[in-house]
Formats: sequence, C-alpha cells, structure tokens
Amino acid sequence: MSGAAAAFVDRDGVLNELVPDPVSGLPESPLRAADVALVPGAAGALRRLVEAGWRLIGVSNQPAAAKGAVSLAELVAVQDRVAELLAGEGVVFDDFQLCLHHPEGVVPDLARSCECRKPAPGMLLTASERLRLDLSRSWMIGDTDADVAAGRAAGCATILVEYRGSAHKRSGLAEPDHVAGDLASATEIVLRSKE
Repeated sequence: MSGAAAAFVDRDGVLNELVPDPVSGLPESPLRAADVALVPGAAGALRRLVEAGWRLIGVSNQPAAAKGAVSLAELVAVQDRVAELLAGEGVVFDDFQLCLHHPEGVVPDLARSCECRKPAPGMLLTASERLRLDLSRSWMIGDTDADVAAGRAAGCATILVEYRGSAHKRSGLAEPDHVAGDLASATEIVLRSKE
C-alpha cells in the first residue's frame, strides 16, 4: 500500500542543542526544560519539509528516567519545551515518539530491552502503521549510528547529521546514504530527492 513520504527526525543534536551531562560531562540530552535551545536553522528546515509535502515524525531515545537520572515528568517537560519552541517557529510534528526504556535501567517499569529503542526500528514502524506512511519513500535524519541503523532497518533512506557534540555516538562504521553538517543541509538532500 502506497502512503505518504515522511521525514523521521531525531531530536537531540538535530532539533535541539545538547548540554553537558551532569555525571559524564559529555554532551547529552537536556534534562531540564530550562536548558532546551533549538539548533539554529532547525525550525526553518522543518518548515521547508512541511511546505514540500513531507510528514514530520520525531523519534528519540530518552533513557534518563529509566536510568534514574530524572523523573518521567521532567522528561515530558523537556519534550514539551522542544515542541513549544518549534511551534513558536511555526512547526508542528505529525507524530513524536519517545522510547523511555533502557536495558540497564534501574526503574523497573522502564528497565528492559524493547523494539522501540533505536537502533531497533520500532518507533518508525509504529508511526508508519498509524499514519500510513511509505517507508521506502521516507528518510531517517539523525546524528548517531543508532539513528542510521534504525532508518535502514525500517527501509528508509538515511542521513547522518555530523553534529559536533554527538561525535562520541558515532563510530565511523555507520553507512548512511548521505552525510550532512546540520538539519538544514539534510533538508536540501531530502528536497533534491523529489526532483
């Protein structure tokens, strides 16, 4: 069955800036709504995709609550702040899925392996079924090896965004279809694919 084409987009390091993790010091997902800041140019890139007819689907691993670093309420507040900032720029996602699980988590309800945590394609497959998307015409845009692997497993074309702060989540072994410096550059690749 043919469906709509979608841009599946990772959140942290693609839509919003990373912040220093309080334990490791490495750039990671913000854990407080007050720390959320959009990556410059991200909202404009998303608007261009929507104007060109792409469905926008967010897919993000968010294991901090599973690991006991923050509460679920705090994670929801961060997600709500990302959505609020994007809405202020005229961007609303068709669907936004978060995987809250982690196999090494300490919170019993969230400590498990699952089919939604990237590199598994579960979030993409769920959105595809719900919104009747055509994965073969869709793209996965993310800044980590796990994003590329999830996109490939779902049957999407893939773009690896080389966000500087997330370099520690890239091995150099992922095989994306394209590489881009940021979401704006990735959007150019997606838009050219329709020509």
